[in-house]
Amino acid sequence: MILGIDAHKLSTQFKTGTDRVTYYFIKHITPELAAQFSQIIFYTKQPLTHQYQSIMPVNSLVKVIKMPYFWSSIGLSWEMKIHPPDTLFVPSHSLPFITPPKTATVIHDIGFYDHPNNYTPKQYYHLQKTTEIALKKASTVFTPSKYVKKTLIDKFSADPNKIIVAHLGVDTTFFHSRHSQKTVNQVLGKYSEQINKQPYIFFLGRIDYRKNIINLIKAFSKFKKTKKYPHILVISGKPGRGYQDIIQIIQDLNMQNDIILPGYISQTDLPIFYSEAELFLFPSLYEGFGIPVLEAQSCRTAVVTSNITSLPEIAGKGALFVNPRDVEDIAGAIKRVIDNPTLKQSLIEKGMINAKNYPWSNFTNTIMPELLKLCKKI
Repeated sequence: MILGIDAHKLSTQFKTGTDRVTYYFIKHITPELAAQFSQIIFYTKQPLTHQYQSIMPVNSLVKVIKMPYFWSSIGLSWEMKIHPPDTLFVPSHSLPFITPPKTATVIHDIGFYDHPNNYTPKQYYHLQKTTEIALKKASTVFTPSKYVKKTLIDKFSADPNKIIVAHLGVDTTFFHSRHSQKTVNQVLGKYSEQINKQPYIFFLGRIDYRKNIINLIKAFSKFKKTKKYPHILVISGKPGRGYQDIIQIIQDLNMQNDIILPGYISQTDLPIFYSEAELFLFPSLYEGFGIPVLEAQSCRTAVVTSNITSLPEIAGKGALFVNPRDVEDIAGAIKRVIDNPTLKQSLIEKGMINAKNYPWSNFTNTIMPELLKLCKKI
């Protein structure tokens, strides 16, 4: 039995949530899980570096498909036509045009459906079509949360019997708070000396409408006005749709000296940014899972997040929940955590417990047996 896995996300230079999913899924394929298959083929865009070669199972083959454009729709499709594996697994839900009869995928979210203004018409059409195709063609669909499964059933009339919840995870050995002061100063100083000097509230994610950045900024501005708090707000991530509106609101509120936009923070530096923050503020309007919440919890940082979509399911008891559309509610939650050390410590302790419930091994251990079942299915 041959299992094929689309591993092209390993080639992404600046990895975000779904890119890291592929890495952690492969990393946790144990020899026992791998031995259930005669061979596992990993399809990539380019030869793998030693970092990724070292996590490959013994019975694996890395097949490089050199295709600068339309890698999945043409390159991977052609490979599926001439050398199809028994089962193909695609960790992101954009399936190739040609797939083996037995194919599985992960649909991470359908945020485009509820927040079309966050996407260009072309992006919206692409996401809608790839979701519909995945639900139609895939034998098994994995979702990262119960919330995404429910919305696929409710809004796309998906077959509930072929949808399996496989929670994503957090690497608690990597996301921790054990850092020397020298390392902390060096890392934070790389991005801004101001972050080194003042207490800060932290946000991580694409800077766009869906992440609710405008309400986040308005809430922080209200918080600052209640009394002379020394805190600054660090908004980290790649610019997305609505970025110019976000820059404008910072200027309109005269918050240029209080808000830092360091851009993309490297994976290596993230644990320090989380662990040194007074608070992780994540009032997103939509999340299929919400990996940053678990990363912050694992780094012993108090979390304030939204009371909608998947976030209550994933954050558990280790967060203070707010209505993301209510600026006063967000501002009040910031003030409560900053002013109340007992509440803050309680959130930290409950968050640490919650994060331990989500090891990446659970994600792989949920999916691999299902892929084996598909391979054996006649």
